[in-house]
Amino acid sequence: MVENLLDNTQEIISVSEINRRAKSILEENFPLVWIQGEVSNFFSAASGHWYFSLKDESSEIRCAMFANKSHRITFEPKDGDHLVLNGTLSIFEGRGQYQIIVEHIELAGEGALLKAFEELKKKLLTEGLFDDSLKKKLPSYPRSIAVVTSPDGAVIQDIINVLSRRSPFFNLTVVPTLVQGEKAAPLICEALNKASNLENIDLIILARGGGSIEDLWAFNNEEVARAIANCPIPLVSAVGHETDFTISDFVADIRAPTPSIAAEIISQPYSELKETLEGYQSYLLKSVESQFDSQRTRITNLIKRIRHPGDKLREIGQKVDYLETALIQEMHQKVSFKKNHLNLTQLSLQQNSPQNKVKEAKVYLQNASKDLLKAFKLKIERKNKLLGELVATIEAVSPLSVLARGYSIISIEPEGKILSSSNQVKIGQTISAVLNKGSIRAEIKSKDKDEN
Repeated sequence: MVENLLDNTQEIISVSEINRRAKSILEENFPLVWIQGEVSNFFSAASGHWYFSLKDESSEIRCAMFANKSHRITFEPKDGDHLVLNGTLSIFEGRGQYQIIVEHIELAGEGALLKAFEELKKKLLTEGLFDDSLKKKLPSYPRSIAVVTSPDGAVIQDIINVLSRRSPFFNLTVVPTLVQGEKAAPLICEALNKASNLENIDLIILARGGGSIEDLWAFNNEEVARAIANCPIPLVSAVGHETDFTISDFVADIRAPTPSIAAEIISQPYSELKETLEGYQSYLLKSVESQFDSQRTRITNLIKRIRHPGDKLREIGQKVDYLETALIQEMHQKVSFKKNHLNLTQLSLQQNSPQNKVKEAKVYLQNASKDLLKAFKLKIERKNKLLGELVATIEAVSPLSVLARGYSIISIEPEGKILSSSNQVKIGQTISAVLNKGSIRAEIKSKDKDEN
């Protein structure tokens, strides 16, 4: 006999209810947790939701990140990535599946920063923020410069030292900002906006000394990159050492390997200008000496060319003779040309005289009359031929032709209806027949039946 172990007072609950209670307990005791592990079985649904497992050496847990959270992440995880995520523990009631509802994810360690760097770089490259067509040309000879950097570091002093040595007449304005830490990015954006609104600023230098990728991370921020791209004033990025590259370097109008080199780049035109002016000075001195030598030689040559006035008069007389001969030849040529033109005009008038035109018209009319008469005769012949053909056709089908061959047309009197069958008449009825010549009347004496 099977013993009934169920107590009548024991509560019986459904599967849905037990899952709902378990979910409530998990969510109340684990409102927000941070977990680190390796991604596996990652799946991105068409709705934008992400589903994956997070595992370590001995365990794994299912994770779900919904579209309203996943679209804020700058990269898409893949199997094998090591993530740090936070979220709430819950149960998917439909399957009774224990899972984490993910609020935020990021890659673990320095590799996370490098991947985030590459993802943002790829995104901005796709948008065209690195295009050369967007790069503004640096002014040839800037006078007023704004430096966005920390006022306490060695960077600003290095820039001042280089500019003082190479071009001491620069007007330098320091726009202070934090350049490291979580609060640095918005402060850098604010400083860039402030620098671009200063009056008479020709150039902006965004500068920071070297450091680790974490130290320079504010310059890999998307908001900072967009602030640089939207800056209306030419901007030089001078962040870190020569081997350091940040997103700011790619967006800026020009990258300087170090802040000191940035100062050398903007002061280079003035150093070249000094060399150019010295070259102009040397050129002018040589040019003046050359002019003196040239004038001296010219005067010497003029002295040698002085001649007796009689020689000049004879030369003028010879020139007059040449001009007289040329004038006579030209007059003869013009007279000859006019004669030829007159002869051609007379010939043209003769050819186009009214008498010639009348003769030509008369000949034309005679030829046209002959052609018209010939065409008219030809057309009459064609019409006569066509008429003969039509008459022959009509005669072939005319009832008179049929009558001439011995046939007649019989009709019933007095209606005049054509008789085509013996069934149409009765014995004693009068009929008439039209013959080839004349007509007759007759009375029906007898008739045969209509047989086919």
